[in-house]
Amino acid sequence: MRKPYNDRGWSLIAASPESSDPIFEESVILIIDDNEDGTFGIVMNKPEHKTLSEMSPEFDNTPLADAPVFDGGPVGRERLSLAVWSSNNCDSGNFAFGLSAEKAAEMLREDPEARIGAFIGFAGWSRNQLQGEIDEGAWIVSDLDISPVFEIPAETLWREIILRECPQFRELEEPKSDISFN
Repeated sequence: MRKPYNDRGWSLIAASPESSDPIFEESVILIIDDNEDGTFGIVMNKPEHKTLSEMSPEFDNTPLADAPVFDGGPVGRERLSLAVWSSNNCDSGNFAFGLSAEKAAEMLREDPEARIGAFIGFAGWSRNQLQGEIDEGAWIVSDLDISPVFEIPAETLWREIILRECPQFRELEEPKSDISFN
């Protein structure tokens, strides 16, 4: 039976350069869950430039102390979510999101090459809202596999996806993220 909606779970979307939404400017979002009730994702490319131990002393002297913290989105800013990605001896890699601190530490012990990230907040849309925004041109859907995304520096991820999916934007200026020039 065909789904009555277009499931975008585990896909990437990038804010269109033509979008005027300042909240998601130059954002890349990993859609984690998309169903008839709505869509849930995390912003992947907005580092907070601090670690978990800098954010909270409870992470001092733990395997998670040096985990970089990212701005995961504008919703639920009181929510901290942990994610671990590793090669796990398979080509496509392994990505786990919403882990407890104990589970994330266990995964890091099992795979010393694994990477961890902490996300404050998330991005969410009500039923059909994201599809409407895509139809209006606010988002560009990428078919890029998520595994290579973790190898691209967060600061260049948006530009890489935009240029990959929409070569007509090659003339884009460098990212606007540095407001010191304003």
